[in-house]
Amino acid sequence: MLKYLTNLHELKDEWSDEKKLEIIEIACKELSDPKHPVSIAMEKQNAVPEVRIIEGLPNLSEVEGDK
Repeated sequence: MLKYLTNLHELKDEWSDEKKLEIIEIACKELSDPKHPVSIAMEKQNAVPEVRIIEGLPNLSEVEGDK
């Protein structure tokens, strides 16, 4: 996943808070796009039982109706 995070901007101390928030919002919007590889990978993690516990999600068997 790191190869998809190489274009993130560094936040500079001398930048205003508004400028920093703008950069962060742009990055969040890009990474949250359902077509972005990072977003796809994060969604796939929801199939891991341990991740589901941490996220407070129901067991997959409960979601799928015990198929």
